[in-house]
Amino acid sequence: MSFPKSRLAGVIDIGSNSVRLVICEVMGASILQTFNEKVMAGLGEGMPKTGHLSPKGVEAALQALSRYRAILRALNVETYQAVATAAVRMAGDGEVFLKQAAKVLGRPVRLLSGEDEARLSARGVDLSIHNPMGLIGDLGGSSLELKRIGLEKGLDAGESLMLGPLALGDIVNDPKELRKRVREALKASEVIKGAKGRFYAVGGAWRAFGRLVMEMDKYPLHVLQGFQINEGQVARAAKLCLDSLTNPAARQQIETIDKKRAKHFPMAAVLIEEILSVSALEGVTISAAGVREGVLHDLLSMSLDDPLADGIIAYARLDHNQIAFGRALHDFISPALIPQPDLFGSPAADIRIEMAACMMADSAGRFHPDHRAEMAYDQALRAPYLGVTHPERAMIAHAIGCRYEKDFKRPVEHVALTTEQQAERAKQIGLLMRLGAVFSGRSGPILQRASLRREGDVLALEVHRKDANLISETVERRLAQAASVLRLKSTIKR
Repeated sequence: MSFPKSRLAGVIDIGSNSVRLVICEVMGASILQTFNEKVMAGLGEGMPKTGHLSPKGVEAALQALSRYRAILRALNVETYQAVATAAVRMAGDGEVFLKQAAKVLGRPVRLLSGEDEARLSARGVDLSIHNPMGLIGDLGGSSLELKRIGLEKGLDAGESLMLGPLALGDIVNDPKELRKRVREALKASEVIKGAKGRFYAVGGAWRAFGRLVMEMDKYPLHVLQGFQINEGQVARAAKLCLDSLTNPAARQQIETIDKKRAKHFPMAAVLIEEILSVSALEGVTISAAGVREGVLHDLLSMSLDDPLADGIIAYARLDHNQIAFGRALHDFISPALIPQPDLFGSPAADIRIEMAACMMADSAGRFHPDHRAEMAYDQALRAPYLGVTHPERAMIAHAIGCRYEKDFKRPVEHVALTTEQQAERAKQIGLLMRLGAVFSGRSGPILQRASLRREGDVLALEVHRKDANLISETVERRLAQAASVLRLKSTIKR
């Protein structure tokens, strides 16, 4: 059994507003950030009027690059790439800055075209959202990159529209004129035409907008990746954003979310409203991954298999025995589970989440036993792995809580994160995992010699004759508990 090795790599993203260094641990299709720092340099400040980069912004950016080079050297990160986007691309002195930046870093800076940005952003979303279908919008300081994504449109060329806050200038403070300009640009977009599915929002301004929606709705899971927003929520948040231009109370509420980005909230809100208005897209999904993750994909020729499975292995630091146990555990419990049509849309999607829960079934052994269930639950719910929706996260976490505590109760505010059917299945999976773990001592080979199956109204555990001595009172009790939640009787066959 072979497993992908972990690699450390970095990306320096030189944008119109900020210069950011991200260092990530990459394993298979998984990306886990280990370092993330930004400097709000403001390279593109004033560029629409002057045609040149901001002198103060250039100075701040070069200082940041000098710091980042020192950090990368100190952390022994040799694999990294620096990229520059719209502001540098459009500025009359962009080439001069690129030479200065390359001298500071000791290596060239890659200047991305608008099409490059759209493609890399789409690749980042592909790495972070399972089977995305729709339109990606990556909003930077100067430009908005658009690209369709999905099985049929994955290779479409993208578009770059000059609809970032720095490119729009003072118009961002005039809602009527702002909406008119945005609508005209979007209606002329060839990429938006025919796009179906969801709108995947990438970029700091839209992440901040997502946090605003969470705060307004008192949403209980503060994980931006995969957060879904419907049109009603967009409209309510957009109204508050536009009110902030003239209403001090609304402005103050916006500033509690992100004071530095407060002036960009109205523009970000109008863009999302208009994108949904002129398209056939249904709702918004926030993607915390974008261009930087796309750069890592190209830099390391990353796998696109399953970032959820690889992310669990990487985050929980699972060893070969734990991985083998998780896979054997899934094979062991699967015959006891009857497929349900109302979980995640397809048997394959359901199996993927069941497997993810099983892979985490031995991830909390080092936690204090008095708090193990709660800590395991919280880890599963909030861990920074990719490729999973919020309901899927919540179901995995609920299953893990039940795996460590038979009568585990989620926080009341988390109950709405899953449907009743998903919650019921989570408890079934959790109690079946409890059985498998105690019977086998968390050994994959022992589980492979046993079988668990339905026989009419009975849940039957059949063990190999050489493992008959593994049957204990605890095993019998946990088998009965698992059978009970499945509304079955139980028996053991030796």
